[in-house]
Amino acid sequence: MKTGWIIVCMWLLIDGLSAKGLDKAFQLIPQPQSIEVYDGETFLYHEVTHILTEDNAPMPVLGDLLDALPQSKRKGRGVHLSLTSENTPESPEGYVLTIGKEQITIQARAEAGLFYGCQTLEQLLEDSRDSGQGIPPMKITDYPAIAYRAIHLDTKHHLDRMEYYYRLVDRLAYYKINAIIWEIEDKLRFVRRPEIGTGNAISKQEMRALCRYAYERNIEISPLVQGLGHAGFILKHHWELRENPASDWEFCPSDPRTYEVQFDLYRDALEAMPYGKYLHVGGDEITAIGIDKRCRETGKSAFELQMIWLEKVCRFALEQGRTPIFWDDMPLKYAGLWSLILSDKSEEEVAQEWNTQKLDEAINLFPKECVYMRWLYEDATHPAHKRLLKWYEEKGLKVMGATAASAGDSPFLPRRNTRSEYIKGFSELVAKNHLEGILATAWDDGSPHLETVWRGFVAQGEFGWNPSARDIKAFKEAHAQREFGFRPEEKRMQFLDELEQAIFFFDNALITSGRRNPAWGVTSFTLIDLPQKEEPGAWSEQYKEKVTQAQQENIRYEEIKEGIRLAEANALRNRYTLQVYDATNELQHYPTRLLLALHAYDKAQGETNRQEALQNISHVCEDFETMRKYFLSVYSQTRFMEQPEGYISDLNHHNHLASKSNNSDWWFYYEIPMVKKVKTWLESIR
Repeated sequence: MKTGWIIVCMWLLIDGLSAKGLDKAFQLIPQPQSIEVYDGETFLYHEVTHILTEDNAPMPVLGDLLDALPQSKRKGRGVHLSLTSENTPESPEGYVLTIGKEQITIQARAEAGLFYGCQTLEQLLEDSRDSGQGIPPMKITDYPAIAYRAIHLDTKHHLDRMEYYYRLVDRLAYYKINAIIWEIEDKLRFVRRPEIGTGNAISKQEMRALCRYAYERNIEISPLVQGLGHAGFILKHHWELRENPASDWEFCPSDPRTYEVQFDLYRDALEAMPYGKYLHVGGDEITAIGIDKRCRETGKSAFELQMIWLEKVCRFALEQGRTPIFWDDMPLKYAGLWSLILSDKSEEEVAQEWNTQKLDEAINLFPKECVYMRWLYEDATHPAHKRLLKWYEEKGLKVMGATAASAGDSPFLPRRNTRSEYIKGFSELVAKNHLEGILATAWDDGSPHLETVWRGFVAQGEFGWNPSARDIKAFKEAHAQREFGFRPEEKRMQFLDELEQAIFFFDNALITSGRRNPAWGVTSFTLIDLPQKEEPGAWSEQYKEKVTQAQQENIRYEEIKEGIRLAEANALRNRYTLQVYDATNELQHYPTRLLLALHAYDKAQGETNRQEALQNISHVCEDFETMRKYFLSVYSQTRFMEQPEGYISDLNHHNHLASKSNNSDWWFYYEIPMVKKVKTWLESIR
């Protein structure tokens, strides 16, 4: 007789429990919709003896623990998989996992459901192995709240090694993410337009093999090939198609050759990624359409020209059997709503300013077959944004949400709990409004290592499947256990919260003006001055706030370093992620070391102390190369650290940090010139 209790779907967790009634040793991500835990004998992971399919059900791709089991009848507790429409969720990804006294059953309506049921069981077995805790009898009934749950790969400025992408697919599947939208730019070896691809680009055959691998794990990969704007990777080769001869940012939408080039790139990308349902056509952040003679002669406005372009590329996508996706910011800017959408104004303020007259009048220009990707990378739950989603619904337009696991203005490391609260909030909106899906973008503007973005990707798996299950604190605890094997009470990942905070000082420690990522208009910087021997103490007074903050950050650095050391010593998996955090910590600490060394010289009393301080500054300058070498050695385990020989940089309208050099120097945007400046200064005063 059942003596446990049912956890109804979409409940809130209490005190960080992974599921009410399920021991804290078990932290499932994503949190299932319903768990019934029963009294009865528990069992350990190694007591599972075999795995079988019934009634000709296919055997899905399995995780390491289940794949190690014999797929033939054995004595003991076995796993039995079957396809049935009786008492199973209607979703093709839904499943029922029942752990009984003698066997484990997973039932689903489709192979995807069997795959995800096995992923959940894999996590239970993994937790049992890690903790030594027995798995109790239970019944899990599970299905996604959002059908399309995607992450975004942006390879405009760097490329990872193919083996890394295969590992990435395995991890995404483990967290029930079922799609990737890949912004490929020039990192595909285009056949029809070979001038576009870089020397180290992925071949179409390599990409097809990866897409097949992903598809077998219920992940579909669709291309994002930028069109109309963001076209520097194309127009640096095709000057004749520029709307503005001085800029490689926009195509001319009135030149027929634009579509010849664009469609050739689309065809190659679609052939390289044959299993996806979408073609993302870009179309955002246009600045100069309508200025070229070819456009002026049409008599059309800039907005009309863009929507004509959109209609043409949408028709092409549909002819290829793909649903087009389009970033939606340009129509909103045309309607004068963009600043309101980005604001946090109250419902009353929004009501006074809300005006969709321009959009209403232009509604016939909006292709109905297109999916309008509604992107907002911070809080998406404010009144103006909700009103916009309502407008889309009233007009019968299809909408997909786009949040961010990494926004473009955060080089090296995403902030705010890897933006997980924004992912959660937008996922709740997507589920509530029945949108087409949710995408977690990972922009390459400041090119953070994907390992630093991973907590955001895991959040996409968690909240895309079950938006209301956990709060952020409970999610972070579950993430630490799933990714590294850390129990919640150990608090092993607290260093990551501190590292996110430390990066803010790193961004501006060595400058008096500028921005670490020079995107969005801030393209120059001014380094701090250096101490003057004739004015001891003046430098420390001038930069008093920086020195005080550096002293605090030095303490924080040591705490982070110790936290990472203990995490590496105790991690059960994914140590490479921790290595990336460690290398990032060493990089962010370097400006602090340099500031404190300069401060020590400025405050030194007596010639002996001053000479010792100068010697220390010299050591710190020499240590830059040591830090740099370590940083690059860690990152280069998975990614190419420089562009191939002969690479032509685009004009880069946005001045992204990651395009400041073809090698890895941009990582040290302030540090390289500052070390050079200090070395010159040292030579002048000795």
